[in-house]
Amino acid sequence: MKINSPITDLDRITATIVYELKEVNLFHYNKLTYIFEYLYIKNFGVRFTNEYFIKLPHGPVIHQYKDQINKLHLKGYIDTDSDKLNEKRKLSDDKTSKVLIKRNDRTEEIIVTNPIVYGFLKKVIIKYANLSVNEIERLVYQTSPVKSYLSKLSMGFKKESGSYLLKDCIKITNYKNEISAGRKKALEHISKYPNVNVDQYKIFNQEFAPLSNLRPAWDC
Repeated sequence: MKINSPITDLDRITATIVYELKEVNLFHYNKLTYIFEYLYIKNFGVRFTNEYFIKLPHGPVIHQYKDQINKLHLKGYIDTDSDKLNEKRKLSDDKTSKVLIKRNDRTEEIIVTNPIVYGFLKKVIIKYANLSVNEIERLVYQTSPVKSYLSKLSMGFKKESGSYLLKDCIKITNYKNEISAGRKKALEHISKYPNVNVDQYKIFNQEFAPLSNLRPAWDC
């Protein structure tokens, strides 16, 4: 990914996670982004970042996440140890070894601006960011995309470049319902009219108060 590449929706999710947490390790960054994208599909019926997630031994990670983090670092929006980030790692490496992504004075410039999306992501962060490495790893292995991927592996399924979990295993139409359709309309409306009084969405936003209301729940 080149430094002159435009800022993407994924970059804004990254910046928002880092901004809220001040610093986040690479393992949790990948898992929180996956969980956000997965719950976003299940609640709104559409993808947000359209990024690919590839399967590694400790759960899904963002395709070319190193390039993406390096780009934001070089642009000055986040701080990280590029040398440590770019080290080639073995499958046997300790999964708890931390590469930190840190907030700086410019991170806020590219955070998510849509208040509904920001609020949704913030609740995901509050709910899951403090889970241990093992806890969050177990959690992502309970989701449909990972279970579907593993099921295909057991049947001899193999793709040369690896399986892109969300692209191959989640069909958006499987998660659409009356609630997600309404939420999608609200998202479209607030994107079209960003200066509208957010109080008009009070009733809508009450659904997001407790994270347990994110529907549907994990596929245990």
